[in-house]
Amino acid sequence: SKEAAPSYSGGAKQESPHEIAKSTNIDRDLVKAKQQEELKVKMLLLGAGESGKSTIFKQMRILYGAPRTEEELRMYGVVVRSNVITAMRKLCTLLRDLNLEEQLAQEPKGDDDKGTNMTPRQAYDLLVKHLVDGTATPEEIEQLEQEKPNGEKDWVGNSGRAGLGANNDAKQFLLLWRYIKTLWEVRSFKFVSCAAQFSHTHNSPKQ
Repeated sequence: SKEAAPSYSGGAKQESPHEIAKSTNIDRDLVKAKQQEELKVKMLLLGAGESGKSTIFKQMRILYGAPRTEEELRMYGVVVRSNVITAMRKLCTLLRDLNLEEQLAQEPKGDDDKGTNMTPRQAYDLLVKHLVDGTATPEEIEQLEQEKPNGEKDWVGNSGRAGLGANNDAKQFLLLWRYIKTLWEVRSFKFVSCAAQFSHTHNSPKQ
């Protein structure tokens, strides 16, 4: 005779009240996360190179994103100062390449409200020495340090997130910004700035 197969009785293991509550909380969190995700508006920006995609994204973040922390603001300040120094290096080099130094020498001294007491050509020569040729002596750098207006508070300072190069440029900006302003306002330098923008626009790779 055949033996009957052993039978097993009993249902599934019952969950404890703690496990039931934990599972319920997880389900509730998942539903809440799904609802929050459905409320988000997602946008895909398409366009050729240099068409303004990044600019639109940054503006949207400024208008609707989370407020910036103090550290982020310091980093942006350092980056902006570094960008000014980088631009001045390129523009001073371009002015020299275009043989406009003599034309710059004919530019009159503007309103010297920052106490530089320099003509545009003198300001240009100083900036070239410090930013382009790197021929400024330690004594000349020390002199600029001493000429910094007293009582000015610098809220930017340094930013570890910006990088060493940007922080070094930002330090130069604090020494040279008055001479940059003197040079930036003259007609010859505005022409060089327009020439640089024209060259960048026409030489940018098209996507």
